[in-house]
Amino acid sequence: MILDLFKKKESSLDGASQEVLDQAMVQRSKMDIVFEGNVTTLKGLSCALNTVGKESLFLDVYGIDKPGNFAGRYFSCYFRIREGKAGVGFYGFRSKVEAVRQAKNGGIVFVASLPARVERSQRRRSMRVRPALSWFDEIMFWKGAKLDAPDEDKILLGLRELNQGKLCRLENMSAGGVGLHLDREFCRQSEFCPNTQDEFTLYIRFAQDIRNQPRELWLSGRAVRVLEDHVSKDLEVGVEFKSVGRKNPASGEIEWIAIQDNVAEELITRVFEWHAALCRERGGQDL
Repeated sequence: MILDLFKKKESSLDGASQEVLDQAMVQRSKMDIVFEGNVTTLKGLSCALNTVGKESLFLDVYGIDKPGNFAGRYFSCYFRIREGKAGVGFYGFRSKVEAVRQAKNGGIVFVASLPARVERSQRRRSMRVRPALSWFDEIMFWKGAKLDAPDEDKILLGLRELNQGKLCRLENMSAGGVGLHLDREFCRQSEFCPNTQDEFTLYIRFAQDIRNQPRELWLSGRAVRVLEDHVSKDLEVGVEFKSVGRKNPASGEIEWIAIQDNVAEELITRVFEWHAALCRERGGQDL
């Protein structure tokens, strides 16, 4: 690549951001690019980090072969890196295209400003909130995907365990997935050691009706993030919803339908209402 000719200099990034970007560069992580405003009609634009300079990032851009109208435009990058033996971390940053260069191999290189920081973030179409447990009549998790008739005696965890709040917590929920905190003692007692790619079935019965949203919901998903605290050995588990289950009125059996674009339509309005309620409680401040 043309950028290999550039001499790498020490950047002014903070240590944590520098470490994340170094891993993204070593792992050649794919980064999704989202421009602000009507810059391009291209969908799925992505890049990989080539070099972190003293004042700039050099990004190998995929999917285009001409400079276009990108210089001076702001964008956000979303990517993930491998962390530990089985963990995955999701990150993002905001930057500006300072210049566009043509590489000798015919590709395009963005010379972008250093971000103020790199933060844990995901590109998502649905907002994420930490719902109050009082908003649920029941929550039940089972290990295994698309279970047709799961046994309540074999649940991994439910609302009772979550209400205790000591061994496991519901950290967040969106229309795309759910985040859990599992205490080391909970994993020991339940003989549960989750890994990425583990699959789960989830049943939810909500405490209140919300327009155009079902009161009961079956979901199936896969663990996409499992992070272990190096000191406490507690786990942060992120489950991405892959399918939604709908009961056949005639047979009573659950029919599983694939979720499109990482968004369960049956949850969108409910999560929005949750977000609005939490903002009102906090005096209008965003979450």
